[in-house]
Amino acid sequence: MQEVLQNPSFWVGVSFFIFLAIAFKPAKKAILGALDSKIAEIKDQVEEAARLRDEAQALLAEYERKQQQASKHAEEMVDAARKEAEESKARAEADLNASLDRQRKMALERISMAEEKALREVRAAAAEMAIAATEKLVAERVAGADGDKLVDRAIEELGTKLH
Repeated sequence: MQEVLQNPSFWVGVSFFIFLAIAFKPAKKAILGALDSKIAEIKDQVEEAARLRDEAQALLAEYERKQQQASKHAEEMVDAARKEAEESKARAEADLNASLDRQRKMALERISMAEEKALREVRAAAAEMAIAATEKLVAERVAGADGDKLVDRAIEELGTKLH
């Protein structure tokens, strides 16, 4: 063992291990401090990433909700427009039917008035023809003194019949 103690390599090795033991304590603190700070930094980054992920999910949910609301609103607008178009169509049909009814009634009234006018004209023409035929018959049958008496008596009766 004495030879080992006199060997310079042994003492270099021992001094190297002593140096490592002495240097290890401060280096350990520095290395552990650096590792702790790196761990804290990574932990902060992970927490920041989680916070950003939560914010992104909240924004995504909000945009999806807004998109659903916009889709629902668009559907409501389409439904309202469709309903308004149907109501306009119904009103237009009702107005058209009412207009056709008015025109039909007016046409029937015109036809009725034309019929009445034609009947009056036919009656007037028939009356004129009857009067002309009567005049002709009376003129042929009633002549002379008998005709004058008859005309005088008709004139007298005419005054009482008109009033």
